[in-house]
Amino acid sequence: MFCLMGGGGVQGGQIVGSTNSKGESPKDRPVTPDQIHATVYHCMGIDPKLQIMDHAGRPTPVLEHPEPIEELL
Repeated sequence: MFCLMGGGGVQGGQIVGSTNSKGESPKDRPVTPDQIHATVYHCMGIDPKLQIMDHAGRPTPVLEHPEPIEELL
């Protein structure tokens, strides 16, 4: 997948990862949607490791893998 990010504290001019010659699959440094969301949360000042309580009172993580993309911070 392809994603552009800008503003809000994101370091501009960065390219993270690459794909094979046809753009079909990641070649190196694959990034997950959770990492994109964690990066946005981090830039907004929201803890990516945030947990909310479900109806049974159990903590549920907002993101399963809350690691932001360090190259963009």
